[in-house]
Amino acid sequence: MKPTYCYWAVVDGPYADMMQATIFSARRVGVFKDFHIWCDHPVREAICHEVKDLEKSNFLFKIRFLGEVVKQLNYDYFIWLDADTYFVRNPGDVLRVMHSAPVHSTLESDACAPNNQRPDWWGCALARYARLMRARGVHSHSIFNVNAGFWIVHHDVIETFCDLALGFWELWKRDGHDPFSEEPPLAYATHMLCGNPYLHTLKHCSDVWASDWLGCNAEFLPDGRPWMFEDYFSGERSLVNPAIVHAMRCKEALIAEGRAIRQTNTSRA
Repeated sequence: MKPTYCYWAVVDGPYADMMQATIFSARRVGVFKDFHIWCDHPVREAICHEVKDLEKSNFLFKIRFLGEVVKQLNYDYFIWLDADTYFVRNPGDVLRVMHSAPVHSTLESDACAPNNQRPDWWGCALARYARLMRARGVHSHSIFNVNAGFWIVHHDVIETFCDLALGFWELWKRDGHDPFSEEPPLAYATHMLCGNPYLHTLKHCSDVWASDWLGCNAEFLPDGRPWMFEDYFSGERSLVNPAIVHAMRCKEALIAEGRAIRQTNTSRA
């Protein structure tokens, strides 16, 4: 039997409107997998779970929700999507990015590359970040960062994944860095559990997902045309054309589309 999976997210306020646009973009291109959404108002075409007074500091709610709530669902894999996501094509078998590993997040930039132009990540010097990763058991020559807009965890390793991520978050904090993001813990857990990290780099999976952090699609929602991705550390550019776009600079357009969908549903009620 083929492994089962669902998409999931935890959203409130305008983020629920953005997720509404995300789900309708998926449905338009023929993606009919389950979306489990923890939200404060209904999202159409989703399996909704009520959430109130969401504590979002440091974004650790994603990891805690996975370990405490999401794991109770009956799927093999769980795919997190940030609300500012847009499907421009059906990605097909999205689990092909796993390469038989129990965990995937897209590893983007190598902190150890000699041609890096940016000196730090989330306020931590790149060399220091690499040392922290190696001190906790990462042995690959390259040490990558991630964007936390898309990641996948197998049900059977959720507890291990969460323990690794939260443990690295504590190390990050004790080392004197403000833990403003879940991305360093996610990067660490991915390195530790993905097997061969080089198979999880952007160049191996940009047909499925990529993050438009520079805003190549800033004025309009993504339309399926390729765009230039810039490496966050080195500045090197490469052409990408993912089926699922992390449309980070399209939040207002996503909110508007999501609210229009919701209002259309209300007017027909």
